[in-house]
Parts: sequence; C-alpha cells; structure tokens
Amino acid sequence: MTDTAPRDDARTAPIATIYQNSDQIAGVLQQIARHPLLTEESREFTSGGDNKSGADGAVSGKGTGKIAVPFAGGGEVGLEARASLSSSWTESTGTASRQQFVYSQAYNLHLVRQFLDQENLLTRVASVKHAEAVRPGAFVEYTTAFDPVELTLALDVISPELVEAVTRFTVKQDYLERFPAEGGHEAREEHAQRMGIAADMKGELARAIANAVKADTRQETTREYYGRVTATPALTLITICDLAHFIVDDPDRLLDGTFTVLGKVIAPVEKDAPTFSRNKLLRNLAPAALDSGIEEMRKLMSNAPKLSPR
Repeated sequence: MTDTAPRDDARTAPIATIYQNSDQIAGVLQQIARHPLLTEESREFTSGGDNKSGADGAVSGKGTGKIAVPFAGGGEVGLEARASLSSSWTESTGTASRQQFVYSQAYNLHLVRQFLDQENLLTRVASVKHAEAVRPGAFVEYTTAFDPVELTLALDVISPELVEAVTRFTVKQDYLERFPAEGGHEAREEHAQRMGIAADMKGELARAIANAVKADTRQETTREYYGRVTATPALTLITICDLAHFIVDDPDRLLDGTFTVLGKVIAPVEKDAPTFSRNKLLRNLAPAALDSGIEEMRKLMSNAPKLSPR
C-alpha cells in the first residue's frame, strides 16, 4: 500500500499553507526527534590571529687616537664603544558573527512531512483500493478539489437572526392583512399588541430552533469539506477542520481550487454513508424515538392557545 520506491532529492515547488494545527505538528515532531522542540537557536562564530616580528643584536669596537687637551698638552687616548639593538612588533586581528534561527510552524510541518515520506509512513490516497487499505491512525496525503456540505451552505445563509426576522415579518404581515377596520383606536391598539406578542413568541422560538440545529452540526467551531478524489468508483474523503487553526481569515478558501491535504485518518471507509449520519443528534436517536418526538411537538403546537384578532 505504501509507496516504497526510492525517491530522489529533487526539489519541489514551495507550498503555501492555509490550514495547520500547530499543536499536533509540534507533538509529532517531538516524537520524531525524541527531544524537546526547539523554537529559537543562536550560533556565534569567532576567529583571530597574531602576527609578531622582532630583532635583537649588539656591536662593540676599540681604537686609539691622539687629542690635544687644553692646558695639558697632547696625549694618547684609548677608546672603546659598545652598542645594542632590540625591537619587537605584534599585531592581533579577530572577527565575530552571530546568527539567530527561528523554527516556525511552517518549517516544522516541512520536517514532519519529510520524515514521514522518507520513512515510508505516508500513504498517498488516489483510489478506493488505497483508501480501503488505510486504518485509523495512519498518515495520508491526497489532492482534491473540495465541495462543502449542503447543510453548511444553508446554515451560513439561513442564520438564526435571519430565521427570526423572517418569522417576525410573516406574523406581522398576517396580522396586517386582518387589521380591524372598525372598533376605533382601542381595537387597533389591541390588535397591534397581539401582533407584537405573537411576533416575539414565534420569532424567539424560531431563533432557538435555528441555534440548536447549528450547534448540532458543529458549525460554530468546525467545518467539514468533501473531497471527491475519484468518480468511478466514487471516493469521497471528508476533511474536518477546526476554525481556530485556519492561517487565513477565510475558511471558505478551501473551496477555491485544488489543495493537497496531509492528515491523520480518524475513521475507516464507509460505503454509501448518508450525510446526516455524521449529525450527532440524529445519529444517537432511534428512528422510532425521532418520529415520536416530532408527533408530540405537533400535538403541543396544535393545542397551544391562539391569539386571534377581534
């Protein structure tokens, strides 16, 4: 399954990372290196040398001569001379340089990917056969263009605020169509109060339901992206991303273009798995219990007191 063919050291094009879980990368790199992770390093280089020169020597001599000494007449004098010479010169030179290295998370990711590839621990998934061979815990790499979950797109547009606003508008529109033409000011004021109460009640309920659905689909902290790797037979790989680990500000950037994913498998391959099987609420409820709950909600809404205009 793993590509064991020898690989050359040919340089590849630099990559731009838009998503990375730095804590996981740091943990894997420490296990690889088997020592704490370095974040910064300083190196200092010094060199020096001395140049010396010197000279030592001595000279001496003797001689005789005649000189005239004032008031004493002439005489013969013996002369002896000695001289010595000593000199020295020293020159010292030196250079120093300092370098500081910062091990960024982008570099750590490069080291992890390089190690996994060299040790044949990285599986490249490009077919159903490859996907069926991997197990949870394996490191994989695949290239694909992503599609969003339809429910994710819907919840991005249909926000709880929008649901509440639409509900309030619908209630008010219904009341305005039945606005009393008779009864004077008191009838119109009572009708407006009923309209406001009904709009508040139904708007708050609609907003609460929208918030519950959004929380259940984990839209607040995570996103799911569907990568269509092959069409025949169909293979879809689901990439789960935490919004906090996006390096770019726009998590929808993954939907624009083709990207390569380096990740760890958390679940085996499933055949014909429905999208809502990943929904935590629906997954943990039996169909009979869900039907019963919906029926009870219908009875509750039908028996609720209704506010009707005069």
